[in-house]
Amino acid sequence: MPSPRVFTSAVLGGLLSVGLLWGTSGCSAETGTPAPNPPSTTALAPLTTSAASPAAPTPTAPASATAPATPSGPAYPSGTLSGPVLAVKIDNTAAARPRVGLGAADVVYVELVEGGLTRLLAVYASALPAQVGPVRSARETDAVLLANYGTVAFGYSGASAYTLGIIRAGAARHVSYDLSGAGYQRVAGRSAPYNLMASPSALLARAGGSTYAGDVGFRFGPAPAGGTPAAGVRTAYPAARIELRWDATVQRYLVWTDGRPELSDGAQVGAAAVVVQTVRSTPSANRDVNGQPTPVAEVVGSGPVRVLRDGKAFSGTWSRSTATSPTVFADAAGARLTFSAGPVWVLLVPSGQDVSIG
Repeated sequence: MPSPRVFTSAVLGGLLSVGLLWGTSGCSAETGTPAPNPPSTTALAPLTTSAASPAAPTPTAPASATAPATPSGPAYPSGTLSGPVLAVKIDNTAAARPRVGLGAADVVYVELVEGGLTRLLAVYASALPAQVGPVRSARETDAVLLANYGTVAFGYSGASAYTLGIIRAGAARHVSYDLSGAGYQRVAGRSAPYNLMASPSALLARAGGSTYAGDVGFRFGPAPAGGTPAAGVRTAYPAARIELRWDATVQRYLVWTDGRPELSDGAQVGAAAVVVQTVRSTPSANRDVNGQPTPVAEVVGSGPVRVLRDGKAFSGTWSRSTATSPTVFADAAGARLTFSAGPVWVLLVPSGQDVSIG
């Protein structure tokens, strides 16, 4: 398969052009070490912590860059992504089991983070669970992933000063735990930092509402012709494994993480469509407290993609010209690859990482 191409200057310019800043705050480093625990209530006092990190970047937006036009109506009027959007950063390690509210997510992005682990960016729109979590810190890749959604609410727990300098150049409405504890709660029975949960309705209220998703490139509809039988997909990141297995009874690809069923709220999480998006992964100038560089998934550019739906796999390419542009998923003839209605899981797989489908 061809190697993915990237346009990093376009990403930076696009992010800065739509930059909106909703407050500032010191934030914890990107590590397993939590911010100091406030009392366990649903409306917590704001926190201020500090950590050594590289200086936040201060680039200047190109004069010609413009924000995306506001759509006249929702890009997705029904089903997946059909409501105001809230994105939440969720831990994906064994210590965070069981994850809460994950099965209600419209879209879940699986991202490589420091130490070869993965972290989830869960996007909620068509339905809001009572709680989601465990909530963890944001990453640089999140800013670009959310750029074509629009000015959506984004919940997370901290980030390094370097990372904040980048994600605050994006258009998201930041409702992080470090800016304010409102909408967050430390729950009993879990150790920190894996005990931080969020109320989606409270975060949306705190953000003053959110916007409907812009055109992120997803197309829902009947399956294209062709395809090959695909009972599942498996891939191993350096320190994490993920597998999705087709279950014809429930018409979902059920999620398995590190060899165990991914259970949330008493049920196994499943996806109607799985997008295996091969991306270039580059090290950030940011380092965590252990000296590990932050991987950045280059999601602007182009590269191979495989879409799994209805027990079949369809191959093609993905392309995205700017951070605020939709990602186009197309087959070899240029026709758009369509997804089944329902939750979408997007595996951001570094170029060269083995993926098994079948």
